[in-house]
Amino acid sequence: MQNELKIKADAQAAIDMVVREVKNVKAVVISSEDGFEVAAYVEHTPQVTRISAMASSLSALGALAGEESQLGECRNIIIEADAGILIIIQVRKVEHTLIMSVIAGTDAVVGQMLYVAKQAARMLETST
Repeated sequence: MQNELKIKADAQAAIDMVVREVKNVKAVVISSEDGFEVAAYVEHTPQVTRISAMASSLSALGALAGEESQLGECRNIIIEADAGILIIIQVRKVEHTLIMSVIAGTDAVVGQMLYVAKQAARMLETST
């Protein structure tokens, strides 16, 4: 129970960092590998469960694509769409893997989103 509270607090700190540093963030969701929400920030929409499940599925597809194409382990996925950008990052901790999803509007800078999301992921990976 104590460990679970620590993971949630660390996840929320990572989310706060992304929201603070990335322009026009619409959502940041950190979920378990099997698609359950750990912590979230979602602007104007209560679709956290849907985002968590989608990120889990896309992450699994990315892992499979990396293996099948002999590129190695998938670290992130970037989707640029008409209405915005979605970045999914693997957060690998010793005891388990988390998935961070960052959604922003079209005026966000992809490179900045990826850089900040990776910083937040590293912060989560090294938290004890």
